[in-house]
Amino acid sequence: MDKDVMKEIFLLILEIFKALIEILWEKIKYVLKILWIRFFGYEEIPQEKKEAVVEWGVTGEDEWPGITETETKEPQVKERAVSPPSAIPDLPDSYGESRIVLMQRDPLCLFCYWELQQVKIDNFLKNLSTLAYGARLVLRVYDVTNILFDGNNANKYFDSVLVQGAKDWYIHLEEPNRSFCADIGFLTSDGTFHVLTRSNTITTPGMCPSDITEEQREEIEALYEKVYASMAIDTASHVPESASAKWQRLFSHILSSPETC
Repeated sequence: MDKDVMKEIFLLILEIFKALIEILWEKIKYVLKILWIRFFGYEEIPQEKKEAVVEWGVTGEDEWPGITETETKEPQVKERAVSPPSAIPDLPDSYGESRIVLMQRDPLCLFCYWELQQVKIDNFLKNLSTLAYGARLVLRVYDVTNILFDGNNANKYFDSVLVQGAKDWYIHLEEPNRSFCADIGFLTSDGTFHVLTRSNTITTPGMCPSDITEEQREEIEALYEKVYASMAIDTASHVPESASAKWQRLFSHILSSPETC
């Protein structure tokens, strides 16, 4: 046989043998590793793998790829400037004028409030001279029902002595459905009443249903005819009867007497 062929066969057998030896050695190593772990409880880590082991708790955040500022920015929300509500100013204690206002609360009670300039009071008392001593601030209420009041022709009147510093007062009445006005002033020791300022005139309501009724009242049908006649509509042929009934209900509600005084 040729020497070259023999050499090739020998080399091939040698390679096969080496391969079988390597396979057998791997198997032996595997078996030995299992026995080592079984009897000694741990596995020896190769040096190259030891370098790759990371200590517990070390995350390596410093080596992570950096995050750019644009990626971390949240979408900006435009904030609307909210101005604080403007403070509502308190009502002034006075308006720099002398006046009294009379109001009706119910048929048997009035309410009034007033403002008096201190300068006016001081000058007034100064003009009273000796009569200023013992003068009392008084609210005088006049019954001016059915008259044109001139300050001296009231049906009757009554006085209420005011508490010092008072700025409003409730006035209790004896009769409803009457007209009243009021003066505020000083009552001196000689019985003279000196007016500082005068109020408006008001009329209190009654305590019972009104006996006033309409003396003349146009019929609903006549009003109905007038409205549609101005629109050139033939009420007999073009307007349904239901519309007429609605008009009657409407006018009967509007034109009827409220029967209160």
